[in-house]
This record gives sequence, C-alpha cells and structure tokens, in this order.
Amino acid sequence: MKTNIKEVNSYTRELSVEVNWDILENEFRKSFKKFRANYSIPGFRKGHVPEKMIRNKYIGSIEADFAQDSLNDYYRKALIELNINPINQAEINHLEFKEGNNLKFTAKFEVTPNIKLPNYKKKIKVKAVRIQQTDTDLDNAMLELQKKHGNIKTVMDGARNGHYIQGDFQEIDDSGIPLIGKKYDKQYICLGEGVFSGPGVLQLEGIKSDEKAKVTIDYGQGKKVNYEISVHRVEEQILPKLDDEFAKTTDKSIKSLNELKEKLIESIKASLDREFSKQVEQLISNYLVEKTKIDVPESMRENYFKNILEELKQKNGSSESIKEDEVRKAYNDAANWNIRWFLIRNQLITENGFNAVDEDIKKKIEMATGNSKLPIAQVKSFYKKPENRTKLEDDIVNEKLFTHLNEFVTIKETNKTTDEIRKEKSQNG
Repeated sequence: MKTNIKEVNSYTRELSVEVNWDILENEFRKSFKKFRANYSIPGFRKGHVPEKMIRNKYIGSIEADFAQDSLNDYYRKALIELNINPINQAEINHLEFKEGNNLKFTAKFEVTPNIKLPNYKKKIKVKAVRIQQTDTDLDNAMLELQKKHGNIKTVMDGARNGHYIQGDFQEIDDSGIPLIGKKYDKQYICLGEGVFSGPGVLQLEGIKSDEKAKVTIDYGQGKKVNYEISVHRVEEQILPKLDDEFAKTTDKSIKSLNELKEKLIESIKASLDREFSKQVEQLISNYLVEKTKIDVPESMRENYFKNILEELKQKNGSSESIKEDEVRKAYNDAANWNIRWFLIRNQLITENGFNAVDEDIKKKIEMATGNSKLPIAQVKSFYKKPENRTKLEDDIVNEKLFTHLNEFVTIKETNKTTDEIRKEKSQNG
C-alpha cells in the first residue's frame, strides 16, 4: 500500500492511497465467488451460473462493491500507519478499481489543527473586579429566608404592593386582540417588584380573584408588552419575626439570630469569592484565545451550530420560528471563541498531563456528601452514572488546569460593592 498525505490548510488533509492488485487479488476472487454462489437464473441451479455470464452482466457491480468495501478497510489502515485521527467523516474522491488493476482513491478530511500556544509562563496580566458585600446583601438573604419559612394568606379585599397575584397572562396587540400562542397560564408575580412596578401596572392595584385587567409591561431597552391578566387569586405572605426562634428553624445547628447572620455573611463572601475566581478564569481563557492563532475547522463549526439549533428547537417546541441564517449570524462569534478555547484547553491538558485519578474522585465525592448532607452511598450512586461521572472528572481536570494557569497570572484588582453593581444594573435597564 502506497500512501501520500497532503496538507491543504492547517486543519484539512488529503490522503492518497494506492493498493496493488497482487494484494487485492485473493479477496476479489472471494467476493466474486460469493456473488456467484448466491446468484441464480432460470435454467441454472443457484451457484452454478457460468462465470462468463456473470462477468458479462455483473462484473461492474461486483467491482464497485469490492472497491467500496476495500477503500474503508485500507483507509482505516492508512490512518493507523500514518498516526492520523480525523475529526470528521472523510470525503472520498477519485475512486478507481478494475479487476486486475490497482485500487486508488483520495480521502479529504479534517484534523485537529496544530496550535502554537503563547508563552503564558512569562505572566498573564488581567484586570478583574472584586465585589464586596454590603448590609443590603445580608438584608436580602434574611428576607429570602423569611419568605421561605413564611405563611400564605389569601387576600380578599384587593391586591396591594407586595402581594402575590396568580393568573393567566394573555399577550394582546395594541388594539386588545389576543395573540395566538402567547398565553401563559398560572403565572405568579409580586406586585411592585421588578417589571411589575411603576405606572404600567396601576390597573392591578385593588384587583381581586376572578377579575381581569389590561397592563403594559416595560421590559427595558424599548421592549413593551401588553397583557390581559385573568386573576385566579391574590395572596399575601406573612413573614416570621426575626428572632432566635426563627434562626433555629432555618438550621438545627444554629442557636441564635446573630449566629445565623454570621453564617449568612460567610456564605455571601464565599459566593462572591467564587464569582471572582470564575471571572479570573474567564479572563485567562480570553487572554489565551486572543493570543493564540487558530483556524477553526469547518466540521467543528457545523457541529456547534447543529447543537445550538437543536437546543433552540427544543426550547421553542418547533423549528418554524427559527431562521438558521439568523442563528448562525447571532452565534458566530460565540462559536469561534468556544471552539478555539476547546482546542487550547485540550492541548494544555495534554501537554501538562492533567487527569482525574481515583483519589481526586474520592475527595470530590466526600466533599459533595458533606455539602449536600446526603448519605455517601446515595452520592456514590449518583456519580456511577456515566454522564455524572464524566462531568465530575471534567470538573477535576478543569480545576487542575486553572490552578496551574493561576501560577502565572498577575491580577490588577479594582473593588466595587454589591450596592454599586445593583445601581449600575438599574441605570442600564
């Protein structure tokens, strides 16, 4: 077998293969005999049709079938011989074979492109914002706990700010005509919170069960939607008093309100620290993607868009409203970034030999058991499922990768409070 590999571009290869007839002859004879053994026509028993008759009528078909079967076999052997791993199905061209002649074909396919990583060990410089908690965060966390442990009371005399309204939301046009497919049943809203505040929802003040109201909701950025709301019920949440007894109901290990507050403060800080770490990881990823030149293989791009389109179809329940050209345009930058980072990440992991060993997995399972307070047998059973096991191993490898990369990062930090972040979000709609 003769092979020749041609580099079309950084990720496309064209493989030429030629197999001599003397290597193929015995297999071709077997194929011919097999065809003859299973062939019959009137006047001849099965398997006894004269060879000349078969050749005159079917030799072309026999040669074509043999060539197809043989090219799959020799294509695979050529890849092993040349140590090449395609990332897509090959395009076969110029297939040639006749009895007595050599088998020839070319296979065009894509491979993982060669990547020259930047010398990140010389220091990666990033700018990150560290978010500091304020008293507002503790107040919000306490309020969430109160709501979680509160009681619901039906309101009979009409809705007021802070009351919960459950109803069916029918989107309507400017003339009040219902829009088909735009009805949302049994939705819960809190009057006076988020988009359900301001002049657009004045008609909901005082509304009672079994009544209707038309409102205009401003979602920001110029998007306003008209709804007709059919109210099923109005409810008020009675919040428990903040004292030591309330603190004990939230967690059996807590003995006082002050202890609860301290635990919440620690939890908020830990959450903000995790967000900071994620931000730094994203900045490191961005740095490596920007500094690494990679041509994105077309097959990887197509697979990315295929998955996005499938996800959108599942979310929408149909594909009628999805325009593929618009999706490709909207997700083009994301596709390029994600594929580049995928290739860079894989190369970093391979070069540094990062993997998830049994000890790593054991520690993760023990940690998950402690955090969830579930029996260890139940947690182990969860991670026996292939998809969960794969996700766990991927998380472990990812932690090792960023622990390594963080050794070479210089971070210029700026500080903002959560109050400042909330104010900015409010101003930006």
